[in-house]
Amino acid sequence: MDRRAFMMTGAWLSTARGGAWPWLAHAAARHDTLAVIDSTLAGGPAFADYVAHMKLPAFEAGDDIGVLWYTTLAPRLRQTPTQSPVSLIGLTRASDYFVLKELATRVGRMVEHSYEQGAGPSAHVAFALTPRLLR
Repeated sequence: MDRRAFMMTGAWLSTARGGAWPWLAHAAARHDTLAVIDSTLAGGPAFADYVAHMKLPAFEAGDDIGVLWYTTLAPRLRQTPTQSPVSLIGLTRASDYFVLKELATRVGRMVEHSYEQGAGPSAHVAFALTPRLLR
């Protein structure tokens, strides 16, 4: 990893932990949160360390986010009356995030929070898709 990537990753992670994105820290603190990580991104390994520290189930985004969704995430996000709603956090390519957001918001009433960095094919998004609590 080059110095610039190291500095950007460190700044990104300290921002997430430091509360600049309270929506991410709040979702990560829930006991029923799943994480999706693209380890090929500059911030991927640091985000993976954060998720491991929080002891969250983590899944690699891989080459086909649709396969991950249908085989792993969707069954876990389906809520039965006796289950509490599940949150989904992650760091993925912008294109993968778009697909996840569309699929997750169709499964349930989810609130979206995201932060996109970069442009074009190298754009990536840190996100939290959390259940909307009904009052």
